Amino acid sequence: MRAREIWSARVATIAMTACLAVLSPSVAAAQPGFTVTLGRAFNSVSDPNVPSESRQTLAGTVEAEHVLAAERLRLFYTLDAGNYTTPGDWRYFLNNVGATWRVTLGEKKRNFLYLSGSGSWRTNGTSWAAADYRALGLMANVEVHPSAGATVRFGYRLDAREFPDLAALDQVQHDGFLSALVNLPTRTTLIGEAHLGAKSYSDTVVVPVPLQPSEPISSGSGAGRMGRGMGPSLRGVSLASSPTIEQNQAGLISWTARIAQSLTDRTGASFQYAQRITFGRVAPLVVTTPALYFDDGVYDDPFASDARVPSVTLKHLFAGGMAVEAFASRMLKDYNALLALDRNGAGLPSLALRKDRIWRAGAGWTMPLLPSKTGPLGIDLNVDYLFTRHQSNDAFYNYTSHAIGIGATVSY
Repeated sequence: MRAREIWSARVATIAMTACLAVLSPSVAAAQPGFTVTLGRAFNSVSDPNVPSESRQTLAGTVEAEHVLAAERLRLFYTLDAGNYTTPGDWRYFLNNVGATWRVTLGEKKRNFLYLSGSGSWRTNGTSWAAADYRALGLMANVEVHPSAGATVRFGYRLDAREFPDLAALDQVQHDGFLSALVNLPTRTTLIGEAHLGAKSYSDTVVVPVPLQPSEPISSGSGAGRMGRGMGPSLRGVSLASSPTIEQNQAGLISWTARIAQSLTDRTGASFQYAQRITFGRVAPLVVTTPALYFDDGVYDDPFASDARVPSVTLKHLFAGGMAVEAFASRMLKDYNALLALDRNGAGLPSLALRKDRIWRAGAGWTMPLLPSKTGPLGIDLNVDYLFTRHQSNDAFYNYTSHAIGIGATVSY
């Protein structure tokens, strides 16, 4: 058994023990809770140069928490698991376990300090098994209420991630943020948030070279999309953007502005615009991601691309708890050093950097099942549709997807 598998098995045992402790009723005055979601989707992905592909996918989440010490301490465990429609073995299991401590500040007891620590580990299918990682995170967050309709938050987060089979991506990430929320008498909510981030990668020296058909840095076999999923499993960076020892820190500035408006007592709409600007060192390598995988913060590394994302959402709540929601978004991503590839997995003759333009739109329907008979247990039926049009100068990322899914959520 490989070292990573042994480590994953041990951590899984610890996670299950922690989860059982979280749900244990033996602690007095404690409040346990959980949410389990399981869904299956039918995805159709079409590419102008590749025959259409259809595949069923499965995804699920488990969230468990235990609140105790007069609601000052929260213990939690989450599991996110599923697969992707791209040909290959793109399964994943992402575990996270941790605790948050809340301290009340001020004489009026309206302000709070949150301190949190967590550990996470991810294991993947064979198409991206080399990118398994484990991580530790620490966070300090202050929440201030200057008035009844305003909330200000600011804080800092530190994440350290280790990749047992990919040392070049070992990283330490810093994030400082400031956000403000204001509720107006017109039933309008204004939200603004800004982040300043920094990331340092491993001291392991990686020589960035343009990919050539005879020199792919890929763990896959075969050529083209059907043989290697979405292309080489590790993407090289441009020679013109090669990292240096003097420039080991990658930087990021991002901001989000959102306006939400209540149209009726049960209908609301919101518009949001987000932008990300990167500078400093570039990522030494970027992990290939499957179709329909966007901005997870690790593999689709936010420090590897500038982005602009406008989006709009409309939601209506019916009497009895049923809800319908629709959204549309446009994502424009310009990578700061990642080479665009042709269908053979080689860099383009111009060594152009990758640029993506993505349209996404969808609608969802949620209906509670027998709410009058389930008591504290909530059961919801979820049905949704998602459309994605991904355009790129990278040959592997031009596709159109239609996905119809159905799932269920159980909460307590």
